Amino acid sequence: MPAEVYDQVVGDVKGSQSAADGFVAHYGVVEDGGITVVEIWDSIGQHDAWFNEAVKPLLPPGTPEPTFVELHFSNTK
Repeated sequence: MPAEVYDQVVGDVKGSQSAADGFVAHYGVVEDGGITVVEIWDSIGQHDAWFNEAVKPLLPPGTPEPTFVELHFSNTK
């Protein structure tokens, strides 16, 4: 996603994301001339409930749907 779109969307939703049930972490990674979003949630269902209400309406047409992988291990400070 272009950095300008990312910056606008994240600015609009970061408060609701931090308060969302199941939210753990969000990262915006610079990649291939744009931003790739990596997030950690307790469940896909919790992500989808928040994403479909808060984020999806703000995305431009043609934005790819999120894909998911299972996190096997995480270590944070």
